Amino acid sequence: MPSKKCLAVVGIGRWGKNLLREFDRVALVEWCFYKGSPETKKWLKKNYPGIKTAASFDQILHDQSIDAVIIATPIKAHYELAKKALLAGKHVFVEKPITDNVKQAQELVRLAAKKKRILFVGHIFSYHPVWAKIKRLNDVEPFKHASFVWNKLGTFNEELVFNLASHDVAMALDLFGSSSTSLAPNKLVLDKPTSIKTIENSGMVTDSDIIYIRLGFKNSRSCTIYINRVSNFKNKTITLATNKNVYLWENDRLLKLDKKSAAFKLIYQSTKTPLEIECTEFIKCITRNKKPHTDGGFGLGVVRVLSKI
Repeated sequence: MPSKKCLAVVGIGRWGKNLLREFDRVALVEWCFYKGSPETKKWLKKNYPGIKTAASFDQILHDQSIDAVIIATPIKAHYELAKKALLAGKHVFVEKPITDNVKQAQELVRLAAKKKRILFVGHIFSYHPVWAKIKRLNDVEPFKHASFVWNKLGTFNEELVFNLASHDVAMALDLFGSSSTSLAPNKLVLDKPTSIKTIENSGMVTDSDIIYIRLGFKNSRSCTIYINRVSNFKNKTITLATNKNVYLWENDRLLKLDKKSAAFKLIYQSTKTPLEIECTEFIKCITRNKKPHTDGGFGLGVVRVLSKI
């Protein structure tokens, strides 16, 4: 790969720290910008003493050596920061979802195309090795139904659907909504769900903490999404069914139901983390001018569904 790209990371919260760690391995992180606590300043000084802290976002944008901006802020700030970065001629990695409204997402997609810059949306599960295995299985033995179940505690500082359901909606669109056209067989197009139904939406700590959603797709395919963020245990599973088989994704393992023994048996286990793969893929995209799988158009498709839930 050519000489390392120069990056700036905006937002050094829990996830921002993870992104900083991974991007520092595959690129040169020159700047950080955050509005955090004194503990964040101490953490940066201890772990990344060579990274400069910007006094303003504009200071980063005016640095001509910065190739790309990594945005890991609260969702409400995504649009403004990504827009400014694209206008300044920077490539952008923005955490999911791209924005919290369709019009703003559309504007960012158009702006990235106009500026000829990469707009990469951090839908991390799309880069999980187990998900890659599932997509390969889907090519051979198409899935008819998927059940996404997520139990966890918190966090409550972001709206449930855009913060958490965005993960599962992205995977549902990737699995059931991706299709090629006869005119461009190598170009994937996201088909809209044929139906979107919220079966349950309950508030405990906030207005929405338990949600149950059903999405319908073409050819009688469907998925259900259940999220409970007031659970006393943490567990995320995806159960997928074809006409003949049932598969279960749990953590870094993919299992297949053995109907004779009535037990799930391991068929694949990943060794790389999706974050490692995702960050490396972003650098490849901006280095080779390669279209990301989770580009702005993909992110826009996700926001369109989220806005209807």
